[in-house]
Amino acid sequence: MDEPGGPQIRDETEHLEALVLDQPAIQLSQYCSMRADRDFDTATLRLSGEFDLACEERFQEEFDEALSEPARSVVLDLRGLDFMDSTGLRILVQIDARARRDKFEFVVLSGDGHVRYVLRESGLDGVLPVVDGAGPVPASDSPL
Repeated sequence: MDEPGGPQIRDETEHLEALVLDQPAIQLSQYCSMRADRDFDTATLRLSGEFDLACEERFQEEFDEALSEPARSVVLDLRGLDFMDSTGLRILVQIDARARRDKFEFVVLSGDGHVRYVLRESGLDGVLPVVDGAGPVPASDSPL
């Protein structure tokens, strides 16, 4: 008999991850791509590469397309990003404002590295709902 969180759960998680990775990536710019997944009322957008000015317009189009059918929750997974500039930060703030206006839950999933550093240094990790694999990310000491 499997314990909770044992092999059966891991197998199901690996299967779901494989399904998502089987979907073709949408090229937003030369160095940025996105995979969109819909699971019931949750839209998950996974970004890879560099989230900057070069991909802004295409990202907005694909984001709107992903939400053409209303979602209760939107997860923006930034763990695949190597770089994010102020354009990426502005887009996150805009999505957060839209979530409040349109009444959907918005979550930013961030790993370690450059993106976490940018969120921390800008103070947005204390303003936006940022989580990692272990749960909510503590707010930075930024004055924002």
